[in-house]
Amino acid sequence: MSTAATVATEADARPGLFQDPLADWTNDDILLTKPARAVLGARHLAGLRVLDWPELRAQFNRYEEPANRHARRDRRLGLGSVGCAVLGLILAAFSPLAGGAAGFAGMAAAVFAIAGASLGVFHCLDQTSKARWLGNRFWTERLRSLYFQAIVNNLSLVAGAMRDAPSLGQWKHTRAAALDALPSPEDMTAQIRKLAGVVTDSEVWVDPRWVTPPTPPEPSEELDILLTHLRSQRFDSQLAYSDRKLSDSLRAPMRRSQLLEIGNAILPAAAVLAAATGGGLLAFGLTTSSPLVQLALGVAASITALALALRVINDSLLLSDDANRYAWYSGAVLRARNRFDAGDLAEKLAALRDMEAVAYRDLREFVAAHWRARFVP
Repeated sequence: MSTAATVATEADARPGLFQDPLADWTNDDILLTKPARAVLGARHLAGLRVLDWPELRAQFNRYEEPANRHARRDRRLGLGSVGCAVLGLILAAFSPLAGGAAGFAGMAAAVFAIAGASLGVFHCLDQTSKARWLGNRFWTERLRSLYFQAIVNNLSLVAGAMRDAPSLGQWKHTRAAALDALPSPEDMTAQIRKLAGVVTDSEVWVDPRWVTPPTPPEPSEELDILLTHLRSQRFDSQLAYSDRKLSDSLRAPMRRSQLLEIGNAILPAAAVLAAATGGGLLAFGLTTSSPLVQLALGVAASITALALALRVINDSLLLSDDANRYAWYSGAVLRARNRFDAGDLAEKLAALRDMEAVAYRDLREFVAAHWRARFVP
């Protein structure tokens, strides 16, 4: 976000129970939106002219939508395959009760089961779309990293650019060179398998020269303004984002994972109870052709199918993994911000560099988890 006040407002606006926690979220930490730039310009025009990066914004906007589109396609395929398979099993379980339409119900059950299995296989083997999604997502987040890494590793130059035109020109040249050095999204897509591997410290930095920490800049009024904005944009914004992901909304990973775990705990017991009811009816002399017995067994089979579906959804969408990852990320960002707040200039610089390492490791863990989740060799 562009200001601490704006971030606080975002964080306080907790989503409702049925609201998407990111429904109104914007990537204003890199000043993508006009309102964010307007707020910063009204407070510190000199800060806006060095923190606004139009060329990077254009690249981010270009590849953000393809990443989101492929992500939606991946989720829909997964949910569609599970939904068809469960519907087929439920129809098969209750088809004996359909009377004269039993043949039709059985045929429909077979169609849905085959459709679910086919979608599931296609989902697992659809490496191209999955690679494009993760590749575009990785690249857009590397753009975000580039934005902050270029600033953090050139604090003296950026602070100077707030004062005089020659420094501003040099800063624009420096950041343009850094943007040109970033690999293309297609390169990232082709390297998804590698990106799903072990992370090394040197990989954190977009420019290899940034592996070595720069000398802390000289104190100045411009530097104080710059650090204030960096605190808001890099730390506060990410904490507000992770807080939303960990909110009580039913569409947040943490809550959805908890609900699925409750379902996984309750449904098997309900299935056993329904099956036991059917067994009890048989013990009292009813036969398997009895509608009551068929109903009890159908309910037991349907509940079992639902329980399996919930487990598959939880594992396929990585809801538990994502919730744990967001919890780790929130704690790591908070520790980095505390270090920033408590330290001198050198410690503030170190905290900003810590944040880059945290963000990169979180990104790589996201890529690795979602790439491996489809049993891709």
